[in-house]
Amino acid sequence: MAVTKTKFINYVRCPRYVALDDIKKEKLEANVTIEEYRASEKEEVIRELMDGMFDSDGVDVIDKISDNLEVMLPYYNRIELLAGSLAHKYFKGKFTYAWDTKNQESFDFSVNGIKYLCYVDIYNEVDDHFNIIEVKATTSKKFLELGKKIDGKLIPIFYLGKDNIYHLLEEDTIDDMSIEDYNKIRSKLLDKYSSVGHYIYDIAVQRYIIENDLKSHNVEDKNIRYYLAVLNSSYIFDGKYLNGEAIYETGKNGDIISYFDVTNLTRDLQESIDLDRRKVESYIYDLKIDEYPIGYYCENKKTYGCKYFGICSSKLPKVNSILNYLDSHYGFTLNNGKKYDKFDLIKEGMYKIEDVPDELLNREKNKIQKEVTVTGKPYINYEKIRDGINSISYPIYHLDFETFPSPLPRFRGEKCYTQSVFQFSLHIEKSPSVCDKELDHYGFLAYNHDDLREELIKKMIEFIDTSKGTILVYNESFEKSRLKELAQIFPQYSDKLLKMRDMIFDLMFILKGNKKLYESLGYSTDNSIFNYYHKDMSGSFSIKKILPIFTNLSYKDLEVSNGMEASSAYAKFPTFDKKMFDYMYKSLEIYCAQDTWAMVEILKGLRKLVLEHSSDCQ
Repeated sequence: MAVTKTKFINYVRCPRYVALDDIKKEKLEANVTIEEYRASEKEEVIRELMDGMFDSDGVDVIDKISDNLEVMLPYYNRIELLAGSLAHKYFKGKFTYAWDTKNQESFDFSVNGIKYLCYVDIYNEVDDHFNIIEVKATTSKKFLELGKKIDGKLIPIFYLGKDNIYHLLEEDTIDDMSIEDYNKIRSKLLDKYSSVGHYIYDIAVQRYIIENDLKSHNVEDKNIRYYLAVLNSSYIFDGKYLNGEAIYETGKNGDIISYFDVTNLTRDLQESIDLDRRKVESYIYDLKIDEYPIGYYCENKKTYGCKYFGICSSKLPKVNSILNYLDSHYGFTLNNGKKYDKFDLIKEGMYKIEDVPDELLNREKNKIQKEVTVTGKPYINYEKIRDGINSISYPIYHLDFETFPSPLPRFRGEKCYTQSVFQFSLHIEKSPSVCDKELDHYGFLAYNHDDLREELIKKMIEFIDTSKGTILVYNESFEKSRLKELAQIFPQYSDKLLKMRDMIFDLMFILKGNKKLYESLGYSTDNSIFNYYHKDMSGSFSIKKILPIFTNLSYKDLEVSNGMEASSAYAKFPTFDKKMFDYMYKSLEIYCAQDTWAMVEILKGLRKLVLEHSSDCQ
């Protein structure tokens, strides 16, 4: 049997993964074809791209692989080629790299009847050593933000060397942080389930395969260094093109690709990977389909999480499971300080919100969640909802953006994964509940992949009077960030765009609460808990959870039903014939319009809630 690097990383999760992956004992002698390898790698690439494109903490939670995102694979191929071509600036010698796996350097070794194999993105051979460079579609930001803050200043654990490659600080080179702090930060890099450790473990497995391959050929004295090539999060595209294709020249923030030396980190993982390999082999030969407890290794809600989580979590209810407790990732604590992980409680048979004993619910919001779930009666702070609504001035501009977070910047002023705005929807509510779904709707949708951002800005300025009123959004950080970015890129419109930014009010604040807002309205910090909770929300304040509570609107029957599908549809514009283009263009208009009409309806429902309560109190 052949086990690829990707399979190894997934197999080590738990014994059940292997069995569920449909590996039969009669297939143990089978080899992995190049096509099968490509298929498994393609899935991992899509997961990488999703991790960069979509924020799992946002309104639209991305919890599954979408075939729609295959349209992004050419972007990844170009990242690999850019990393290969730029490597000549940083490394000497002979290079082997290609986006096509069959043209890449490969390594393999066999033990206990199992063949382990990997392909190398960039193989660099020098006279006295060679370099292994693994290309990832993530950005340098998550590595460069690792460090210790001292007096408000970040002391990063990676530093830029004279060779323009990032290197890890070692114990004998740290000056400004303690050994304890250093080891704590470094341990994140060695944790295969952390957001940064995931990438280190990936190339460490590759190192394990490579060096065992060399040992099997009696080559043990070769000096090898290991590098990650990732997108430079600080790189800003200057808008230069050649034959219609973006040209990523060296800018003031360096090249578009950053290289990280992870040689020592991957070395430190070799012993644990050897133990993991023995686990994998036992899992393969035992093929235990028995239930296995869910845990952190499932990486639920992460883009690279286990694809079989739904099977193993079948005992958990679809709604109001223990995992839907707000902030459940922090665990649950008794009065004596003893802390329980959410997975500990699941092992003890606590599957539902109502199963968790009151004494473990040390957060007020969790106590409210349980009470609402048990009684079925919503939690409503009428006074705070009323005061929040009354702080909104008219007219109300209900605004929503759709964006395309391209891994490689497409237009002047953009960075890697910039949320490039290609569409907006606007419903104008002139006075309370005075808004027609069709007549009071305005919008803009890019009709091709040209840079139409200025046209979009002009339309917003045309429809939004910045002298009065409120711009209502759901999850303000997103729209505020986009307006700030546009103001920086198009300074001729910055005054209007920044005024729009200042006019923004987050509808979610009325439901979820917001310390700053409610303190400005005279409420104490102690009264900062959320204002509304319904059992059907199941631990989420997503607009798609809130909407059915107040309206009959639904996204289920829409051709485009979430942000990921909207991005994917826009990405496919150049591939559509006229009939399909017209259909998908209209579908995008309908989807985005529903997002803003949803806010109109939710606000209307909240007004009605407060009004009916006031009438009942009289």
